[in-house]
Amino acid sequence: MFSDVTYPDTSSGGYNGTKTCGTLQPAAVISTSYGYNEADLSPAYQTRQCNEYMKLGLAGTTFIYSSGDSGVAGNGGRCCASAKCAGGTLNSGGAGTFNPAFPATCPYVTTVGATQIKPKSAVTVSEEACETVIYSGGGFSNVYPIPSYQSSAIASYYASHKPSYTATQYNNSQAVRGYPDVAANGANFVVGLDGSLQLVYGTSCSAPTFGAVITLINQQRIKAGKSAVGFINPTIYANPSAFNDITSGGNQGCGTAGFTAVEGWDPVTGLGTPNYEALLAAFLALP
Repeated sequence: MFSDVTYPDTSSGGYNGTKTCGTLQPAAVISTSYGYNEADLSPAYQTRQCNEYMKLGLAGTTFIYSSGDSGVAGNGGRCCASAKCAGGTLNSGGAGTFNPAFPATCPYVTTVGATQIKPKSAVTVSEEACETVIYSGGGFSNVYPIPSYQSSAIASYYASHKPSYTATQYNNSQAVRGYPDVAANGANFVVGLDGSLQLVYGTSCSAPTFGAVITLINQQRIKAGKSAVGFINPTIYANPSAFNDITSGGNQGCGTAGFTAVEGWDPVTGLGTPNYEALLAAFLALP
């Protein structure tokens, strides 16, 4: 069971005896490439933590989380043993109920899935859902209802692309938060490590990539005399044309093919990958 520690916590030596709460300016963009499963934590704990993201988002911080690398299975490729992950019991992942991630399902963070570049022979659309080494995490929450900014996107998804899975596989109530929100490249990603370049894979790549895009947008807004964007989800869902829609690939797991990337928002790649110029224009148009 997880719980919040008493503040101030002096055990780590981080508290210096002054009342700094509310006076420290946090970073404008915070990207995190790890998380838990919803089934690992109590709903009360998740709600408490999610509300803190909301507060900081309103104060001007954009929180970005990776969606996970095991498709519809949870962290570690594990699945749930009962519908809606009741009881929090997880199995080895070969079969079972889809296992949504946290904080990826929190409606006050922006969750990023992964894409990959198609082979050169594919000339129509350059990207698809990542299916090399990792599978883009995505699905539907068992804790959070649909946030208002996402209601239209999810309604359109079910109207045109309703999955054939039953409530045994996932929360198909059509009343809960879906994730991810967006996507970025997560395959054959070049990083420098110990003086050499290496290829890596994962939403651990796509999340900070999207975070860098938002940082660039913040720079342009500041030049224009405006503030950092803060909580971005209402704006991005109101501007789906600012993203490159991904319509192929899936996120298999738990003994199934998982969900499929389709036209519009989907629980594999979200709204798609960012079109920087279009996204910048949408945010510059805001006060």
